[in-house]
Amino acid sequence: MNRPSLVVRVAGSPLPALVLFAGYAGVIAGWYQGHVVWWLALAAVSAAIRTLSAVGTLRRYKAWRAEWNAMGAKDQSARPSRKKSRSGVFITGAALLLLAIPVCLPPVQSNEELLTKALSCLWLASLVYLGFVALRSMTRGVTKRPNVSAKEAEAAPVEWLVGRPFSSPSRSDVTRQLPEYCARLLGS
Repeated sequence: MNRPSLVVRVAGSPLPALVLFAGYAGVIAGWYQGHVVWWLALAAVSAAIRTLSAVGTLRRYKAWRAEWNAMGAKDQSARPSRKKSRSGVFITGAALLLLAIPVCLPPVQSNEELLTKALSCLWLASLVYLGFVALRSMTRGVTKRPNVSAKEAEAAPVEWLVGRPFSSPSRSDVTRQLPEYCARLLGS
């Protein structure tokens, strides 16, 4: 996997991503209140989706890098496992609600106040849910690199392939089992 670009690494980091999402939310809220033109709000939604993509890309890169660095580790069960869940469906649904409800609100406002309030609450709930998911995805997956000395790192592949012996024979036991021509070379 290639290292992400500098823009992806900056936009995908937790603090800059939070600042960017707050800016996008401000532009979208400004459009909702009538202070910002529609195309600027649409650009903010597009930029928010790209920032969320950068967060995901950086998280996947960090997970891949941690797995790559852990290949020679003693405990192979420490590899991160991918779990399958339906959270992607919920995130997509919330994003669609976040985009579709503001489009439906202006025609509905003249007809029914209750429907307007219900749609506004649903829009706010989807905004809070997506904010929570974005915050959780940015804070999850931050792993510390284990402190491994050079000697342990060099011996790790051998231990992984061979394993530790139950008992070690002494030098005299080994030399007694050698053929005669080998024992003469050792000078015993």
